[in-house]
Order: sequence, then C-alpha cells, then structure tokens
Amino acid sequence: MQNIKKTSEYIELKRKFDDYYTSKLYPILEQSNHTRERYVAAFVALLLMAFVFYPLLWYLWYNGILQDSAVGIILALSGIVILLACGPFYRCHKKVKPQIMPIFADFFGSFSYTFEGKIDDTLLRRSNLFKNYNKSIGYDFFCGTYNGVHISIAEEKLLQIKRDFRNFEVKKKVFGGICVLLEMNKNFKGRTVVLKDGGILGNTLNKIAGLQNVRLEDSHFEKIFEVYSDDQIEARYLLTTGFMERMLKLRDLYDGKSVQFCFDNNKLLLSVPTSYNMFEADSFFHSNTNKAKIDTVFDQFYLIFSIVNLLKLNQKIGL
Repeated sequence: MQNIKKTSEYIELKRKFDDYYTSKLYPILEQSNHTRERYVAAFVALLLMAFVFYPLLWYLWYNGILQDSAVGIILALSGIVILLACGPFYRCHKKVKPQIMPIFADFFGSFSYTFEGKIDDTLLRRSNLFKNYNKSIGYDFFCGTYNGVHISIAEEKLLQIKRDFRNFEVKKKVFGGICVLLEMNKNFKGRTVVLKDGGILGNTLNKIAGLQNVRLEDSHFEKIFEVYSDDQIEARYLLTTGFMERMLKLRDLYDGKSVQFCFDNNKLLLSVPTSYNMFEADSFFHSNTNKAKIDTVFDQFYLIFSIVNLLKLNQKIGL
C-alpha cells in the first residue's frame, strides 16, 4: 500500500483519531502492556533455562556421565523447550490483539474483531480471484459497518500444499494480503469477475468455466483488467463508465498492484496483495503505546475504508 496522500480530509480525520487515541485507545493499550510484560517475563525465564540446560548437557556428555544415545533423546525432548520459548509470542498476540483491535476499528464504525478469523472459504473459491489453493490461514478479521456500508476485512494467506517426488511437503504461497467484502447498492444476481490483464497467454489461462469474456468501451480499463461474467448485460450494468474510473483510481491508490474484484450476489469482493503484516498495533518487546506503530495501523485502516468512499458504495446512485 502506498504512503497516504495527506489531504484535508485525512488531516481532519487524523486529528479526531489523535483525540480518540488519548481518550479511548491509550488506556486499553496501557492496560495491555501489563499483559505483555507477563509474557515477556515468561519468555526470558524460558530463555535463561535454555542457557543453563544446554551447557549442562554438554558438560555431562563431555565428561562421560551421559551416553550418546541419552544425549540424543534429551536433545529431541528439548525441542519442547524451544516450542515453549516460542509460546509466549503467540499467546501474548492472541491475548492482547482482541483487547486492542475492536476499540481501534470502532473509531471508523461499529466493528467486531476475530483473532485468526477469515472470510468464508466458499466465497473466496467462488470468486475466481485466486489460483488453486488448498489451505487458508487467517490472521485478522473485522466485520461491521462503515459509513452505512456493511464490510468484512480479513488479512489472509492462501497456500497450495503438495508433496514432491521425495514425499516432502512443499508450500507455495498463492496469495497474501487483504480480502475486503462489501455490500453493493445495486441489486444483481449474477457473477462478474474483474482480473488483472495477463496478456494473450495469461488471459487464455485465466478463462473461467461458465463465464464469458466481456468487452467494454473503456480502452484504458480494458488494457489493465480482463472481465468475465455469466451475464453480459448485468456486467455492463455494474461496470458503468463512472464506476470503472473509480476502480482505476482505487488501483492507483494501492500502488497499481494486483487489485482484483468479484461481484457476486449483491456483494463486492476485493483482493489486495500486500508484502507485510497488517494491523500490527501490538508489540512484544516494545510498549504497545508506541504512537508511530499506532499511526501506521491508522493509515492502513484509512486506505481500506477509502474503498467505500472512492467507489461511493454508501450512495444510492447510478454506479
């Protein structure tokens, strides 16, 4: 996602958020620091145990007190210690994030938050926005209403897992980023998929069973996107000239990356790939009241909610 262009609208919203941070968010962040400190203490204790355990094990082996076989067994069992050492990171994250993120998101609207939640896998597969995958991992999931529009936001990773010729597991990342599901202000029953243009070969491979290629009048839009639908008339009803212009602006807002869309059953699903973790308002080794970190998450939310504003989904207008 690109750096925010600090418009007057952004500046005014950020000013309100800074007040909200002081009055509502800071007390929660300060409280979460006590939880974080307990987990950091547990991590340090486990780390110190490891620093004592491994030198002692080496000493016993070196002096012949322990045999090779016994050392092997102990080393295998010590893997549990390593897992325990990693545990505080995950448990702290799982405990603290649900405390922070609902309050954070509520600045923009009314939201619930689910740690490691995700959008219904059936919707993702039906959208045809993602290549073949057989495992989905959810990180953060928000569901609520922004500016009168129902919206679900999920940070997800989609993987294709298979076995190679040695029967080793091989993981390939199909998608990593944000999936945004929005209610539309137009009624439609069909499915229209808007993919990034892949050139002659890519578009041939992107053919979707049961959907037809849709030709549109906007030549600039046609160069960037390839459109497929089960209803040509409905696709043009959705993709008006004005709406296509706003979709192009939305693409530019997200650095021109591979933003893709699917209209299905009165909803719009967008996929926005990102190369970094989103919504990381909490920390493990640093204070959760770190304002720079909070401001980064504010900008991430602002960009996502700008989708509703830019596409004018909250207005009962001809798209």
